[in-house]
Amino acid sequence: MKKIDFEGIVVSLISVIIINSFDFNLVKATNEFIFLTLLWYLVIELLFKYIYYFKLHKIYKYTFYFLFIIGILITYPSMKNWDVSLSPFLISSLLLTLLTTYEVGIAAGILQSVILSFHLGNFYSLFFFVPQIVIMNYLIKNIVRRIEIAKAATFTSLTAILLVVAQSPLKPFYLNVYTFIYAILNPFVSTVIILGVLPYIEYFSRIYSNIGLAELANMNHPLLKRLSIQAPGTYYHSIMVATLAEAAAERIGANSTFARVASYFHDIGKMVRPYFFVENLKDKNQNPHNQISPFLSHIILEDHVKSGVEFARKYRLPLRIEFIIPQHHGTRVQKYFYFKAKEIEENVDEDSFRYPGPKPQFKEAGIIMLADSVEAALKSINTSNYQRIKDKVEEIVSGIYNEKQLDESGLTLKELELIIDEFIKVIINITKSRIEYPKEEIKKVVQSSDNN
Repeated sequence: MKKIDFEGIVVSLISVIIINSFDFNLVKATNEFIFLTLLWYLVIELLFKYIYYFKLHKIYKYTFYFLFIIGILITYPSMKNWDVSLSPFLISSLLLTLLTTYEVGIAAGILQSVILSFHLGNFYSLFFFVPQIVIMNYLIKNIVRRIEIAKAATFTSLTAILLVVAQSPLKPFYLNVYTFIYAILNPFVSTVIILGVLPYIEYFSRIYSNIGLAELANMNHPLLKRLSIQAPGTYYHSIMVATLAEAAAERIGANSTFARVASYFHDIGKMVRPYFFVENLKDKNQNPHNQISPFLSHIILEDHVKSGVEFARKYRLPLRIEFIIPQHHGTRVQKYFYFKAKEIEENVDEDSFRYPGPKPQFKEAGIIMLADSVEAALKSINTSNYQRIKDKVEEIVSGIYNEKQLDESGLTLKELELIIDEFIKVIINITKSRIEYPKEEIKKVVQSSDNN
């Protein structure tokens, strides 16, 4: 039996034990275990197969398991002992949406609702839970600011009132003012709890929501401050890569917030030996690589990837940013030093100058690889001519594609076309020359300023 199957069975078993802890019945518990396990493999395992997060690292699955069980643990007692509208059924599903995708959050929330309603024989709760789970998870799927989750809570609160009124003829309970109050406040209270626990989950799991990523984008982050001081050229390069990557990611519907933030940190390893990278040289004629062998140059350049990963772990950056650091180079060859080495040793192996990889494993990683190469070529373009820019960008993207570096990224040919188009737009805007004012006009402006 595969390990993933065993984990699904364990989570189902723990969930059933929790909901049977107050009124254990072996036959009922067995039926619920079979029912939940069946649903698990029909729904959750399908998500694990098609949502790329779960292929990146096992911590994504473990975080899902933990939040799913916590959702059962905090929702069941309130459903059993108090009013259904008072139960915190939104919390775990919303956390999963913020940390992964809204499909994951909705699936987890509905599955929890189904098994709890099945156990308590209260299927009216499904009518109350499911619409709110679907609506609020959908509303918060791409949020970056905390206020947006509060707005989603407001809309969900109004939905809850309508659901309470709608089910009053069906459900045999006395509709009182407390039910309305609970229904109104529940989404807001859940929001407060979510925003309170989210930073802790992000820190310990290193799975970050867009809210957490936006906070990392603050240029006062210790690593970015060090990068700006120790490797200013790399710092500027990273900002330019972020501009390109964010625009491209937004164009194809990828996570633009993550693309921007990951770009800021993708070259942090260059802080260790900054002047071995051309963008940090004050005088291009004093390149230290001219004084050492190309084999040593390769080792130094490759080391910035290892150093970057070490920095990411030390400062507990998001896991996906740690993955970006080696993936944005993939398994490409350092061609300049490879050809330089061939002048010394004719039979030198090309693989000796290859980055260790892996290749980009998700779309944002592929976009940053492309943006990194395009930005490096910007310095040689030195023009705002559309055709020259277009030819250069297409050459770079086609080259990387033909090297099969994007095979595992999930990027399609259609998306690559859109990415190229967006890169061209950004570069043209960057390279546009400013209007040169006539000298007479400048004199008038200066005189006016002096007079004031």
